[in-house]
Parts: sequence; structure tokens; C-alpha cells
Amino acid sequence: MKAATVSGAGKTSGFLGIARLPNCFMMGFAVIIGEFMSLGSAMPAYSAVVGFLVGFTIVAGSMAINDIIDAEIDAINNPGRPIPSGRVSKTEAAAFAAMALVAGLLLAFALSVLNFLIAAVAVGLMLYYNKFGKKTGLPGNAVVSTNLAIPFIFGGAIGGVNITLYVFALLAFLAGMGREVIKGMADIAGDSKRGVRTLAVAKGLGIASKTGASFFVVAVLLSTVPVALRIVSWLYVPIVLVCDLGFLYSAYSIVRDPSPRNAVTSKKQALVWMLLGLIAFIAGGFAVG
Repeated sequence: MKAATVSGAGKTSGFLGIARLPNCFMMGFAVIIGEFMSLGSAMPAYSAVVGFLVGFTIVAGSMAINDIIDAEIDAINNPGRPIPSGRVSKTEAAAFAAMALVAGLLLAFALSVLNFLIAAVAVGLMLYYNKFGKKTGLPGNAVVSTNLAIPFIFGGAIGGVNITLYVFALLAFLAGMGREVIKGMADIAGDSKRGVRTLAVAKGLGIASKTGASFFVVAVLLSTVPVALRIVSWLYVPIVLVCDLGFLYSAYSIVRDPSPRNAVTSKKQALVWMLLGLIAFIAGGFAVG
């Protein structure tokens, strides 16, 4: 009885680990930000909830497919991941991914045909990346980062995409590129054995660290544009300042120490700075709300 309980708990933790909940929540909130920047206080609660669930479920399904394809690499880089650790089988992960992606697309269709098409493009990009793009290095990183920007456009499509959303989407893309390049540094051991041509594998850790840091710095510089154009409220400023300082610190840290171990730390830090960026976007949205 006790073993069954432990097994059940392990299975649950495995599915939660495959979904990568922080990523799911971030993308769900990015959709809500897009809606809010588009509709302001007129944003219906229904579209906010459905939009959040679209972002959440599609990311969960995407992460599951990523784990299925990366199972052998994870056995080297991250043996504690759900599939290599045995907590979730590939078949179970595939069923989870299918249900999550179908649910996300159906929910997107419930919003509008345009939202469905945008969600379908995001799913298509994800499938392309996991099957082919992952081994291409920077082009593959760009596909992932595009999918980080799409939620803002998806949310804005409900009421109309404006210049603020384009800026926010570009910021998400740049921050994503930096994190993806650095993530390749952390995974260099497994990637090199599987022929995954990340920048770290192709050009070395030094060049990869400088490239990833450069994306962070450009994102920081771009974050000042909404203030200069006066398209965000003053609440945006103190929060994005903390976010920018965080990205600058991570950029400095990874250039100073371009080791795989430090890359693991830097990519985790970047997720925190990206979350702060989302909070800054929400705060800034009150200017148009």
C-alpha cells in the first residue's frame, strides 16, 4: 500500500516535471498581458481565463514532446528528468502531450479562428523544432524564442495588436534567445554526443557565452523604448529596472565564467528575470488600461 502511494506520487511529480509548470504559467500570463494591452479594462474574464489555459496547455504539451525526443540526451545531461528516471514512460508522455495540445487548440478555436490559426502556428513551430530545428543551433534557438513572443500576439489578436505588444514580443524573443544559447552551454555534454549543433558545440563555450550575454544586453536596451515612447505607466520603470539589472548580472556572470555549471545557474536566473519582465509588462499595461 505504501509502495503504491509512493509510486502514485512519483508519477504525479513526473507529469508535473514534464509540463514544466513555471514555463506554463509564464506563457499563460503572457497571453493575458497581450489581451490586457489590447482591450484594457474591457477585457472579458472569459477570454482571459481561456487565453491563459491555451498558453498553459500548449506549453505543457510542447514540453512533454521535448522530453520524449530528448530522453537520450537527458539521460546524460539531466538523468533526474521524468523519462530517464523512469517516473514517466515515453508512451505516457506522448498521451499527455496529445491531450494537452488538442485541448489548447480547441480552447484557442473557442476564442476565434484567428486565435486558432496563431496557436496552430505555435504548435507547428514547436513540432518542427523538436523534430528538426533542435540540431540547427541558432536557427533552432530562434524558433523557440519566436514561440516565447507569440503569446503576446495571440492575446492581442483578440482586440488588436498595438506597438506596445510588438515591443514586448521582441523583448521576449531577445531574452529567450539569450537563455536558449546559454542553455546550450549547460547541455553541451549530451548535445555533442547526439550531433546537436548548438553554438556552444559548434563554436565553443566562450563564443556562446558572449552571444548569449549580447542578447540579454540588447533586451535591456530595448526595455527602455516603452518608457521613451510613453506607452507604459510609471509602474513599469522600477520593476523593469530590477529585471534589467538581473539580466546584466547574468550576462556578466556567464562571460566571466563560461562553464556548463555556471550556465545551469544563469539559465535558471534568466527564467526569474523573464518572470519579472512579465510583471513589469502587466504594471506598464495600466497606462492603456
